[in-house]
Amino acid sequence: MCSRYAQGADAKALSERFGAAAAPGAEPRWNLSGGRAAPVVIAAPARRMSLLRFGLKPAWAEGAEPALNARAETAADKPYFREAFRRRRALVPATAWFERPRRGADKAPRLFRRRDAALFAFAGLWEPGCFAILTVAPNSLVAGIHDRMPALLAPHEEAEWLDPAAPPARLAELLRPYPSELLESVRVSARVESGADDPSLVEAVPHPQGELF
Repeated sequence: MCSRYAQGADAKALSERFGAAAAPGAEPRWNLSGGRAAPVVIAAPARRMSLLRFGLKPAWAEGAEPALNARAETAADKPYFREAFRRRRALVPATAWFERPRRGADKAPRLFRRRDAALFAFAGLWEPGCFAILTVAPNSLVAGIHDRMPALLAPHEEAEWLDPAAPPARLAELLRPYPSELLESVRVSARVESGADDPSLVEAVPHPQGELF
């Protein structure tokens, strides 16, 4: 699952990294959750970046709740995501994402990011005005915290993901757990669950004294 993430890059860095003019209003955000606007890269047909709302809802789905995530294993076939998977795939720029542990005594949120702190992209789907992030089974690093993780794309895979002519079999190959050795996990403040949005949310928080034994 991925219901909160950070996008800490400024407009210039976004534009240079993804080869598209930055969306008007794009700025660093440290706690993007459902309903908030975030930069998303699409190809329609030329590559461009737009600010879309986190939470996908097709126009025909009256009364449905917006979906933050789509399972990679079923998105191509589920009516809710099927057309977006075929025609409206997206790159969702990010610098980290947050998960709350589902097991263990320590319930402090964890932040996951690339070890080199590089800007990366989630595989996403979009509908007019909104988007969702695809999820896959967890790698060995994430598995101790959560049973799903977002689908991260390697830089050389991003153009394929956006390519409208990409074969379905190849798209499925791109949606797999990201290598554990390229990621790190950091214990962070529970403030991330309060809706706060500032750079301190991505800083490590140690275990309080007395919880170590």
